[in-house]
Amino acid sequence: MNWPTVLQVVFGALVLIFAMLRVERKRWWVVALFFELPVITLAVIWANLYELWSEVLVGATIAGLIAGTWWLVYGRKLPAPTSDTIKVWGQEDAPKPRPQQLQAEVQRLREEKEKLEAELRRLKSGNGRSGEK
Repeated sequence: MNWPTVLQVVFGALVLIFAMLRVERKRWWVVALFFELPVITLAVIWANLYELWSEVLVGATIAGLIAGTWWLVYGRKLPAPTSDTIKVWGQEDAPKPRPQQLQAEVQRLREEKEKLEAELRRLKSGNGRSGEK
């Protein structure tokens, strides 16, 4: 028995099992069709090609025992995932700026506004025209 292969199968099977346990119930079939089914199909082809069925069966059994133990101890207590509780990475709130930073930015913008208004007044008065005779 090739134990590194068994560990790879255990890891892969745990990913598949935990993905199905923590997917939203309305989207279960999407995950099964586009994630689980292709991975299982490739694993079956791989096991047939290299004749590793004993390693696959041992690895799947170990993964099932680990996932079952996790589910009995901790997983049953977790609330079922819903669209409201699923958080997508990258959509978290932006960090709040400190009041000192905000006041400094407001002051900088006021100064810039005053400079622009002064330049606008100068241009409107005709003193800033270029090419005049």
